[in-house]
Formats: sequence, C-alpha cells, structure tokens
Amino acid sequence: MNLRALWRRIVEGSRWSWIDERYRPALPADFDASVMSIESRDRLHAKQGRSTARVVFHAGEGRRISVYLKRHFRLPWPARLAATVDPSGKHSPGAAEWAHLERARTLGVPVPEVVAVGERIGPWCGLQSYLAVAELPGRELNEILPGLQESLDRELFEAMKRRIVREMARMSGALHRANVFHKDLYLCHFFLNLEKLASDPRDVELTLIDLHRLQEHRLFADRWRWKDLGQLLFSIEGVEGVSERDVLRFWMHYRREARLKRPEWQARMVRLKAARYSAHNRA
Repeated sequence: MNLRALWRRIVEGSRWSWIDERYRPALPADFDASVMSIESRDRLHAKQGRSTARVVFHAGEGRRISVYLKRHFRLPWPARLAATVDPSGKHSPGAAEWAHLERARTLGVPVPEVVAVGERIGPWCGLQSYLAVAELPGRELNEILPGLQESLDRELFEAMKRRIVREMARMSGALHRANVFHKDLYLCHFFLNLEKLASDPRDVELTLIDLHRLQEHRLFADRWRWKDLGQLLFSIEGVEGVSERDVLRFWMHYRREARLKRPEWQARMVRLKAARYSAHNRA
C-alpha cells in the first residue's frame, strides 16, 4: 500500500469519472463537476441517501439525451473505509453496477448503455458515486403485457409471448450458466422495446435492468437460482396475459439454456421459493 497516496486520499480526497464519448457532446461541459447537484423530479425516487431520477439534457443543434441518473450521496462507514483503503471502485454502488452491467453484457445479456459513471472518495472518508444510463425505448413487461393482450390479435399476442418467453429464458440461463445471479429477477426488470414492436410485432427485444445486486456465486449456486426464479415466478402472479403455459414454456427453454441437472427437483424448489414470497407478501 502506498501510504503517501492513502494520506492524500484521506486529507485531500480523490475522484474519477468515465463518460462514453458517443454521448459527451450531448452532456453539459461540467457534467462530472455538477452531476451530484442536478435537480430533477421526473420519476424521482429518493431514500436512505440515494436517488434515481430521469434527466433530459439539451445541448443544442439537435443533441439531446435522456438518462436515468442513480446517485449515492451517503454510504455506510464500512464502504467509506474500504474505498479509502482500496480505491478500486468495487466499494461504491455506481462503480459496482457499471462492472455488473459490463459482466452481464459479456455473457450475452442485453443491458442499458452506460453514459457516464464516477466516484468521489474523501476527504476524511467521504464516499459518493453516480451512474447514468441511457433511457430505454420501452416499458416493463408487467405493465405492458396486459395492454398488449387487449390491443393485439390473440394469435399475434401468443406468438409474441412465445418469443418473449424464449428470450427471457435465454437471458436468465446465460447468467446462471456462469453462476451469475441477478438477485432481483422480477418481471418488472425485463424491458420490452416498444419502438421495434410497433414496426413489427414479431420483433422482440428485451433488456434486463437494475443489476446493482448482480453477483457471482460458485458455492451454493442452486440457492441463488431458486431465489432468482422464485422471484420471477412470484412476480407474474396476477399479471394479465401471463398463463401457466407460459411458465412451462419458460422452464422448458431455461433448463436447456442453463444446462440444468435434476430439473424436476429444481422446479419443486423454485415453486417452494415462490410460495414463500407470496406468503410473505400476504403477511
């Protein structure tokens, strides 16, 4: 450990940022310096020292970009101390989620494009981070499926669902085959691209979002598989347009994609996990 660098980090602080050059012209010139003080009440969620909001930047000459900005203003002392000693970026949520997004992308799972990310360590054990991702042209599956069931011809709707189910199984299986688990694998975290769907209902493009809890688990991997799939099974309860046949179709594709061993036993454990989520939700 370089003690001089550690002392400077404690007394003076340090910071780093990364901006995708494709998006830089649309962002303010002082984006990194001002990002933690940008105000937006558009789809704002704020609690426990962190916030998420939609922000639209207009840089003139048609350069416009809409991002979801996640900021962490106050982090627990263990994370602050760890980041001060080890400024590798893995102790702040913004930097960690960036790594998670890129890990999932390398596994073939479509995820949002990262526009910018940054971290500020110190002085005196302070720690803040941010992550800006490009807004997706779509909606969460749990919100859009009921409307699509009403608006589309039945045969077309069923054909679209078959493609959605197959893609969900492929994405989930790609993660789990590498012992990587989402840990929030609810239906609402699958985004359906509505622009492509509008031009061709057969063109299904899904994106997986909110990967801040993504983690690899080589030990007891089945436990995390049951959690992911139990959450997914629980989250389809009461969603109009989703049938038991869709569940069975997902399982058929998933067991092949994940190269699953003992599938009957695994299915029982997943259903047991989903039942526990349901019971907890009713309590």
